[in-house]
Amino acid sequence: MNSSPLSELTLQVSQGQELCCEQISQSIDSLINPEIMESEKLIFLKAMSEKGETASEFSAYVNGFRNRSVDPGLEEFSPHAIDLCGTGGDKAGSFNVSTFVSFLVASGGVDVIKHGNRSISSKCGSADLIEAIGIPLAPSEHNLTEGLKTLNFGFLFAPQYHPAFKHVAPVRKKLAEQGVLTFFNVMGPMINPARPAHQLVGTYNPAYLERMMHALKKNGLKSALIAHCVIEKGDVSGVDELTACGENLVNGFGKIKTDGVESWNAGKWDQNNACLSELAGGDLPQNLKIMESVLDRSCSAGLLSTIYINASTAFKLCGKVESLGEGVELAESLLVDGKTKKWIEKTYSFFQQS
Repeated sequence: MNSSPLSELTLQVSQGQELCCEQISQSIDSLINPEIMESEKLIFLKAMSEKGETASEFSAYVNGFRNRSVDPGLEEFSPHAIDLCGTGGDKAGSFNVSTFVSFLVASGGVDVIKHGNRSISSKCGSADLIEAIGIPLAPSEHNLTEGLKTLNFGFLFAPQYHPAFKHVAPVRKKLAEQGVLTFFNVMGPMINPARPAHQLVGTYNPAYLERMMHALKKNGLKSALIAHCVIEKGDVSGVDELTACGENLVNGFGKIKTDGVESWNAGKWDQNNACLSELAGGDLPQNLKIMESVLDRSCSAGLLSTIYINASTAFKLCGKVESLGEGVELAESLLVDGKTKKWIEKTYSFFQQS
């Protein structure tokens, strides 16, 4: 059994001391080492959760895990591409808003490099919906590149690009069973191995808004907005994305720069307030039907407004539009003119023929 620095690091963390970048790198190497005992990993992560990682520590973990990912070789597209993703874990059971919006944004001519996984906390994850419209989860390097050139869209299936995570998964599962949440629960959307220059990121935990902003800025992004929508309904205390259904807490830099954490409601985008029930999703067949209703704008007004809010924000983040209002107009026109629907049809045909 290899010796591990985790015991010493656990002691330091349990005493409330901050880890330096070198120590965090050591801890990552130990966490992804299959020869290190799970019990030792569990004790360390539990101690870090109890202490709460600082902004610098969180940023170093994001950087460390992203550096250990598989490079997809998309440097040609990354400097102007955007990713839209949420952390999950909000228990809201909503439709795949960020995934659909990524389709809409790509149909508007913006390169989207989406990083995601299958469903963990909901009935239908981003990968499920993406696969359903014909995009393969493990395309060849040629098809991935050609997809971005032809469709402005590429999908990076997280397990394929983060093989080391499998050595942490059993420990994360045990911690989850104990009700212990760690930085792993919010880090996923931030370690896109393609390193797109822009991101719209949702988090289920508003306590991470500033830490996530700091980490994305420090790790070289040009523009980003981190969002959490506050909603009090049953066991749902918030949603991991912008919505028309509550108070959106946002923190951003670059094209959308905020003064720390700000509070925006639907009126910021000239949209009406809505109820959370209007965003309800289901399993894959149900979400495909909802997607069809969004494409012809027969869905609930609240869902349509939420789609416009997210698409508008994404367009502004990457410089496609100058204002959120202009972004809403562009998003609406893509649906009204049928361009997004045609994009989805083209996507299916493209990969079927590839």
